[in-house]
Order: sequence, then structure tokens, then C-alpha cells
Amino acid sequence: MSNVLVLHGFTSHPILTLGPLPDVLRQTGYTVLQPTLPGHGTRPEDLVGVRWEDWYRVALEAYRSLPEPRALVTLSMGALVGAKLAAEEGTSAFVAMVPALGFVNPLAPLAPYLRWVIPTFKGTNSVRDPQRKKNNPNYPYFPTGAFVEVLKLCRQVPPLLPRITAPALVLQAQHDSTIPEAAVRRFYQLLGSSSKEYKAYDSEHDLLLDSRADEVAQDVNAWLKRVFPPQNR
Repeated sequence: MSNVLVLHGFTSHPILTLGPLPDVLRQTGYTVLQPTLPGHGTRPEDLVGVRWEDWYRVALEAYRSLPEPRALVTLSMGALVGAKLAAEEGTSAFVAMVPALGFVNPLAPLAPYLRWVIPTFKGTNSVRDPQRKKNNPNYPYFPTGAFVEVLKLCRQVPPLLPRITAPALVLQAQHDSTIPEAAVRRFYQLLGSSSKEYKAYDSEHDLLLDSRADEVAQDVNAWLKRVFPPQNR
């Protein structure tokens, strides 16, 4: 059976933020594993004291629990964790949706200093559709110290990307108020994959929660079927 590890983003709900995609993959015949990265799926305060190494440890354990062949489908900060997995563990296919290799907020790089005077940051507006926005399951705010861990992880990723040679798909949200287009394109350009694709959608940051969620899920599924087809047991 072909196996897929799905990794959510920072402050994301580990299940709900992935929208229709996991079920679409399962219906196609993939075994899908969705680990909860430490500090997520409960309350923002549970991110206090969590380090990026904790996120990677849980993702690594989940990834190694899956028999090969294995693929990675990742969102935002999860794409940073996934990039480290792909570079160090190998993968059969790598999907990076809005990889968090940079940030729109000009205060983001100052978080290591601001954490002492601004203990929390407000969550970004990650859903554009007004009705869908009401049901956004992500944390409305987050500890500044936890975001510092995202920055630490972010700095590790660029040297790793050229080591990733598996087929790769990178998705950008055209109205992303969290991750700038330049950061997503840099992620794509640094990938060492000889077979890689880049697609952009009329969406806010959370591609799988916004109005194009079904289209995104079907496109990711179709791409995986082509480069990493499901195998029978």
C-alpha cells in the first residue's frame, strides 16, 4: 500500500485544517497518517515551551512508522518539517502547500526580541471566503515564543532543499496574507527535484479551508496518482 504522511501548519488544527484532502487520498487508495504536532489541536497556551525539535520528533516517528513507499503532503510550517524529513529520510513524492519560508508581517523577524514585550501575536486571516471564515478551526492567537521556534526551523530549511530529489509539487495562494509569493517561489527554486511543478490558486493561506479547497484537494490527488500511484497490498 502507498502511504502518505500529512503535516499541518503552525496554529493549524491537525485534522480540520486539511479539509477534504485526507479523505480524497484515502478514497483513492492511499494509507494516510495525520499526526498532531505538539501544542496543536487544543489551545494556544499549549504551544508555550514547545520547540521545533518537538514537532520534528513527532513527525519523524510518524513517518518511520509508515512502511515504504512513502510520500509527504505538507502545509505551511508543516512543509518546513516535511522538507527536513524529505532531505534526511528520503521520500517518493513531496507536496508543499504555501511553504512558510518567509512571512508577510514585517514584525515576524523581530519575534525573538518582541517576545518579552508582546507575549502573543494575533492569528492571521487565513480564509478569504466570508462564510468559511466563520468556521476557521485554527488558533486565533499564538505565543510569540512559539513563533520564534518557527523562525529557527525556517532558517534550517534552505540548505536542505537542494538535497530533495523526489518529484515535488509546490502550491501558492494568490491572496496569502501570511506567506509572500517570493518565499514560496524561493522554496520551489531551491528544490533539487528534476521533476517539480508550481501552481497558484485564487485563495487565502489556508488553501484547504477556502473556496478552492475541493479543487486543490483534487489537484493534489491527481498529481500524486501520476507520480506516486497507489499500490495494492
